[in-house]
Amino acid sequence: MSLALSRVLERHRAVVCVGTGGVGKTTTSAALGLAAAALGRRTIVLTIDPARQLARALGLTALGRVGEPVDTKGLTKPGLLHAGMLDLKASWDAFITRHAPSAEVRDAMLANPFYQRVSTSFAGATEFMAIEELCRLDEGREWDLIIIDTPPAGRAIDFLRAPERLEKLLAPEVSRWILGRKGGGALQAVTGGARFLIHQLERAMGTRTLSEASGFFIALDAMFGDLSARAERGRALLTGKDTAFLLVVAPTLPELAGARELGEAMRRLGAPLAGAIANRVHPLPGPLEPSPAVVEETLRLAGADQACTAWLDETWRAARTQARLERDRLDGFTRVLPADAAWVEVPELERDAHSLEDLARLAALLTGAALSPSSAP
Repeated sequence: MSLALSRVLERHRAVVCVGTGGVGKTTTSAALGLAAAALGRRTIVLTIDPARQLARALGLTALGRVGEPVDTKGLTKPGLLHAGMLDLKASWDAFITRHAPSAEVRDAMLANPFYQRVSTSFAGATEFMAIEELCRLDEGREWDLIIIDTPPAGRAIDFLRAPERLEKLLAPEVSRWILGRKGGGALQAVTGGARFLIHQLERAMGTRTLSEASGFFIALDAMFGDLSARAERGRALLTGKDTAFLLVVAPTLPELAGARELGEAMRRLGAPLAGAIANRVHPLPGPLEPSPAVVEETLRLAGADQACTAWLDETWRAARTQARLERDRLDGFTRVLPADAAWVEVPELERDAHSLEDLARLAALLTGAALSPSSAP
């Protein structure tokens, strides 16, 4: 199935890695980027995870918003790999700067206290900006492949609905109500969603917020057409044929149960999975019963110590039990994946990725292609 995953990297413009936190999604995204570069593709990986370990593994001192070049000398093809980290505040400011119709509107928005407080904290702010960065990189045409590592605490469903959430925030009725507040506008004139938003603003930040918000929405009103179109552009890119979603999972019952629900929800939203990666799988340690040779070697190593021999036997059987349980869970999970989805299992490794060599090893496990990058500086 690793060949199928290589085809995903070769045939798509964007790959979005989804899944819950703690399953190795960020490291997997970086390894996929390295594999794509080895295929000769100009690749950028954008991560939302601020972990410094990834930068070190890539041979970088830090990850910037625009993407830092990764030394990929020694790959099977002269690919190109950059890696960057989403800076939420800087990305929102750049977003406003790109879409403001004038310098006056831009400056008013960026200086507005309400914007400064809520631009990075409203529900879906991180997810939407990740999508906006995907759109920006796609339009730049500098890259053959863009790999997005989605927010570690978010679900893929939140990522897909981020454009819809922004459109609700930008709803003209909310703007009209805010701007008419000083004139005695009636709260009942807006829908339940807008009414809830206003109540939350007043409760969380006080009535002064409404004065600040009025300036925010005055500027927003001038930008509404562009921002609404941008949300639609993001939605079209996410559900288009050039974007592939890869689900990273762990072989545990809660994770796989959530992954099933996630896959079905994504299918309903028009973004079916192109593949799934089971990370940290424990392979079977050997046959059901150790061979006589294994038993003899075990006794020799244990020095005929019965307690040590019993512990080794218990460890052997526990490992087999864990591996068999994971095998049953994964077999059941693969049956609910799309028929054409790629499927890769990555075994539990002895250590996390601390170097480019470690990432190259993971990339080889993901795609089946051996990589030999030069040592990280």
